[in-house]
Amino acid sequence: MPEQHPLDFPYLTRRIAPGRHDDGLTLPRTGGPDLASGPPEPRLYPAPAFGVRPELTARDAVVRLNARQSGIGSLFVTGSRGTAWEDPARITGAQSVHREQIGTILQTSGGRPLVGYVNRDAVVVLRHVRELRRALFIAGAGALTVQTFDGSTAAVAGSLAEGQRTVLTLLRIGSVLELRAESVPEEWDDGQIWREFGFTMTIGLVRRR
Repeated sequence: MPEQHPLDFPYLTRRIAPGRHDDGLTLPRTGGPDLASGPPEPRLYPAPAFGVRPELTARDAVVRLNARQSGIGSLFVTGSRGTAWEDPARITGAQSVHREQIGTILQTSGGRPLVGYVNRDAVVVLRHVRELRRALFIAGAGALTVQTFDGSTAAVAGSLAEGQRTVLTLLRIGSVLELRAESVPEEWDDGQIWREFGFTMTIGLVRRR
């Protein structure tokens, strides 16, 4: 499976004005064979480690999990009203906290959904995380809380500004995961949010690994 370059996620740069590359969201394009052929992790811009920053805010919106946090156990997100996912082949699906589903379920070789709800927690099965490209979690009425197997946590308010709703995005970059808190208008429904982040639901049944 090919590694995903950080700039392969178009919505990371969708709000950056042309010609502005000094805000830490984009990488300098210096070129050269070493940069092109090496793994993506050493080329990432600096980001706080997950567990160091207890709360994400509009100003401090990004944390990055280490390789162990990204690959062991499950990632739990509490407080979301819905989640959506996409695999490296751009197969997509979504589920609400009430188990309403659309798109295609990504079923792991162990017979579990790669992303889905257990009770009211959205869960990502990290053993199979290389089968995931990205996911998003839409805040409900309150805060979102993320937890990994080692007890590390981070929280983000359900609204980072008046009239806004928080969307927490999860990106896989090589062998590590990155979390980013973003905002959309509070009145948007899930379909509008999916479109904003470039998700087009893949209508199908269960995709088995």
